[in-house]
Amino acid sequence: MFAVECSLRSPGLEDAVCSRVANARPVATRPDPLRIGKFRRPALRPVVAGAGPAGLFAALTLARFGVPPLLLERGRPVEERSRDVAAFWKSGVLDPESNAQFGEGGAGTFSDGKLTTRIGDPLVAHVIGTFAEFAGIPGLAVEAKPHVGTDRLRDFCRRMREELFWLGAEVRFGARLAEVVAEGGSVRAARLADGEEIPCTDLVLAVGHSARDTLRMLLARGAKMSSKPFAVGFRVEHPQGLIDSIQYGKAAGRPGLPPADYRLAVRAPSGRGVYSFCMCPGGEVLAASSAPEGMPVNGMSAQARNSGFANSGIVAAVSDADFGAGDVLAGVDFQKLMEARAFRKGGGDYGVPAMNLLGFLERKDRNLCRGKALAPRVVRANLSGILPPAVEEDLRFGLRKFGDAMRGFLSQEGTLYAVESRTSSPVRVERENYESVTLKGLYPVGEGAGHAGGIVSSAVDGIRGALRILEKLSD
Repeated sequence: MFAVECSLRSPGLEDAVCSRVANARPVATRPDPLRIGKFRRPALRPVVAGAGPAGLFAALTLARFGVPPLLLERGRPVEERSRDVAAFWKSGVLDPESNAQFGEGGAGTFSDGKLTTRIGDPLVAHVIGTFAEFAGIPGLAVEAKPHVGTDRLRDFCRRMREELFWLGAEVRFGARLAEVVAEGGSVRAARLADGEEIPCTDLVLAVGHSARDTLRMLLARGAKMSSKPFAVGFRVEHPQGLIDSIQYGKAAGRPGLPPADYRLAVRAPSGRGVYSFCMCPGGEVLAASSAPEGMPVNGMSAQARNSGFANSGIVAAVSDADFGAGDVLAGVDFQKLMEARAFRKGGGDYGVPAMNLLGFLERKDRNLCRGKALAPRVVRANLSGILPPAVEEDLRFGLRKFGDAMRGFLSQEGTLYAVESRTSSPVRVERENYESVTLKGLYPVGEGAGHAGGIVSSAVDGIRGALRILEKLSD
């Protein structure tokens, strides 16, 4: 038994063909999600602020439709950025504009590069296909759990930049958006930190979840924003062989089996959700600071996932009830407070505070096992007191339940690192049909604007914002 799908050039033939073939039926035409009708050329080129997934895909979409934008990025090109981050991990000298959060590719460049998503947008296939092309991984689109890896993400950034160049877009690094200039409730220009003013009427805001200064500027300029829930916790690390043995049993170590991963979730008695986040098989924990005197951590892995260690965020949901209602940026201040506490626990010089997993559960000191954290140094510390007491207790509850679900997970070989605080943006820039409800011509997209969570959904959101600009040009 087989199926055949075909199209007919002449309209009206579907019924005639279907009447002669058993079980044949007409199929509804699926609209092309990237199809745009005729549109006029804008008087001013669009500006895209931020070269993470949302900004890169917004810029690529505009350029491919013949409206090449100016792409601004506060950080540096990925080649220079990689050197800056490596220098920070070695020496503890932080560059606030070029680090694991800021620079070409966004925060996702120093991650596992997961392309899994739960959104059902038809653009998902287009995004994964673009990553496959520019990252040089032809089979990516057919993987059950596609991931690019931090090494291939850097290749992706370089090739995307070249594509934008040949399409006529301009990419400027070291160009931080300092001000959205508006008149009569509409965008009129983008002002950079060096004082340069760039006239524009369409500004895609794709600045990422760590651009706190930009969020404060937007709030001061009248952009409607609201606080939103996010999650905080620690990052847990185990030897990859231990996770393999838990997940694969006797099959662990057989050729062809990928490094095992896991996904865990439970609801604490308080009602708070506790779950694993951004699990990185064969990966490394990294110091991910982007501002002075703060120590957030993250996880990343190369395409080969061959570090010998597995790590994952173990986080608990937090909301206004934890960080205070009334102030839109209360969640941002909550993040900063926890990161400052972790910074001090790490010795005040960008050391990463770490604690034995069982020691945290038992509330007593235990020796650390050898880990894979990328940081100036790992500091043995008591992690209690970094998170609010209620959150800390819910994490303990969740870890015990995870140990029940994965026998061996609660091991002497487990290590906790602090603090996992940048799971998503703590704010949402309100919009309608991808455009700010209070600043016309401003298109807040991606994870930093509170409308996406992860590489693929951010990229899709950036494309949708760009398509909205093109639609307006066709009005």
